This record gives sequence, structure tokens and C-alpha cells, in this order.
Amino acid sequence: MTPSLTLICPGLLGPLPLLPQPRPVVPALDRLIGRATRIAAPAPLQHDDPLAVVLAHCGMFAPAEQTLPTAELSVLGEDGVMDATGYWFHADPVHLRADRERLLCFAGAAIAPDRAEADALVTLFNAHFANDGLQLIAPTPQRWYLRVAQPTEVQMPPLAQIQGMALETTLVCGAGARHWHSLLNEVQMLFFNSAVNHARERLRRPVISGIWTWGGGALPAVPTGVEVPAVFVGEHPLLRGLARHTGREYLTLAQWRERAPLDNALIYYETLQTALLAQDLTAWTTALLALDVDLAATAAQLRSGALAQVLIDACQNNQLQVIRGHALRWKFWQRRGFFEEFT
Repeated sequence: MTPSLTLICPGLLGPLPLLPQPRPVVPALDRLIGRATRIAAPAPLQHDDPLAVVLAHCGMFAPAEQTLPTAELSVLGEDGVMDATGYWFHADPVHLRADRERLLCFAGAAIAPDRAEADALVTLFNAHFANDGLQLIAPTPQRWYLRVAQPTEVQMPPLAQIQGMALETTLVCGAGARHWHSLLNEVQMLFFNSAVNHARERLRRPVISGIWTWGGGALPAVPTGVEVPAVFVGEHPLLRGLARHTGREYLTLAQWRERAPLDNALIYYETLQTALLAQDLTAWTTALLALDVDLAATAAQLRSGALAQVLIDACQNNQLQVIRGHALRWKFWQRRGFFEEFT
């Protein structure tokens, strides 16, 4: 069977506040988009969380009112984490800023602690909550996880959905919401009085106000009767965790570039969304140009027959399918390039 490729690329089609000027030249994307057919995504693939979309492409679904357990799979994919068993949440560090009567949430590289700061805050947390069955770890300064002793019925939206937005009490729901609100407030007070934040305030850097927990759960069952991708490609630990959990192969993006085409590969390309969350149009343009370079080989493989199909999932129900036959001809009645998809 001729190989196929699925590219999950949140942020590829925006939303952008404005298009970059001048528009970057992206010949590979123009070629693929000009030959693509927009298709409706099945309901499980219409999730707002890109990591949940990755799991949905593997046949792992959850009811609309629940989040998927992306944290446990991500912990499984982190370097140096020896014991990934248990019930985990993403618990990323955030900065909370008052704006009139609202409280805005910020995260990402602009506010992230350095390695020493992260270690100090994690140590402070674990000492304070030692008798509560809670363990915080920080495999990277920006990426933290929280293990709880018992399954906790609480749902919170992914950090990407609330970054830069106003927080509301309704964002935490589930049977354990009241207790979880108290926990998060206690963490805020603990961090507020920390030496780390006192030092950051002196340097006029945003303080680490607390943690945002999401994607909680235990390891999901490997689905049966569903074709799970044979190769997972990407830099996010979720991809390595999925490969370990399902017994598939894992490659970094650099390794994929050397070995493509691969049969039934799933690639997660996250840099465009990271730039959008940082509201950095220059970084988004740079990431777009890098993706175009990567896809030049993919377009050539479609033309040669080395690839039979490419599915580009830009998330938020934006799916584009390119089949080899379409890759050999430009639809003269549909001369659309990449940037026409924004209009």
C-alpha cells in the first residue's frame, strides 16, 4: 500500500489579526492547497484542543463535556520521568494580571521561569502539599505536571484556550470543582510569598502566580478495530508518549525529514500555534516558511507516487485532503493558493 501522511498543524490557518505584509512566498503550500479538497471533519476531530485532535486521530475519543487524558501520555513521553503511572494533570505555570474587574491569564515563554526558579517553586509546592497526596514535577521550566493520589472529577479547558483571556469561575467544573478552586487559590498564595517571586518583582518580571491544570486522567486504553498511526512525529512529548503506549515508532521532526516518506505517519507541528498564542506575527511567518520547506519534499513525493495522500488538519474543523491524482494537476477552476484560504 502506498504511504499516506497526516499533518496536524494548529494555527496554520490562523486566526490572525492581520496577514503578514508582504506575504511570504510559500510555493509548497500553494501547490498543496491549490490541489486540496476541503473536507468536513468527523465530530471527534472537531475538538478545540490540538492535543485532543492528535488523540482523536488515533481513535481515542471522549464525550464533548470531558477532556482527554493528554497529561498522562505527555508524562510518559518526557525524558527522565521514570514513573508515569497514576493520575496526572498538566499543571503549567501561569501569570495572572488584574485588568479592571477581570483577571487575565498569561503563559508561555514570555513568563516562564528559568530552570532554577522552576525547581525552587516545585520544591516549595511539594513540601507544602506533602500530606495531601500531590506531587508536582517540571521536566522543563515551562512544562509542569501534577500527580494526584486519587482520580479527581474536575474539568478545566486547555491552557491554550484561556491564554490571554479573562478567567471565570465556570472554567472549573465537575464534582470536585469546589475543592479544586481552593487548591488553586492556595497555590497562588504559596507562590505569592515565595523567594522566587520576590526576586522576579525586584527585576520587574511577571511573577509566577500559580498553575493551570488540565488534561487530567489515567492512561487510555489502546483502541481496537482502529488503525493507529505506525509512526508518530513531533517535538511535543505527547507524540513520544503515544508511541510508547501503543508500541509504535517515534521520530523527531529532524529524523522524519531524513527518512520520509513513511507509511501511515502522523506529524504534529506546533510552532505556528505557539507563535499565535504569543501574538507574534513575525514568529508565525518564520514557522510558516519552515513548514513550507518541509512540505516541499512532501509535494514532490505526491507527484512521484511515493505518497498516495496527505491530510492537513489545521484543527477547529479545518481539514484539507490532497490525493495523488489531484497533486498531478492544478484545478484551473480553483486557482487558490495558501493565503486565499484566509479570505
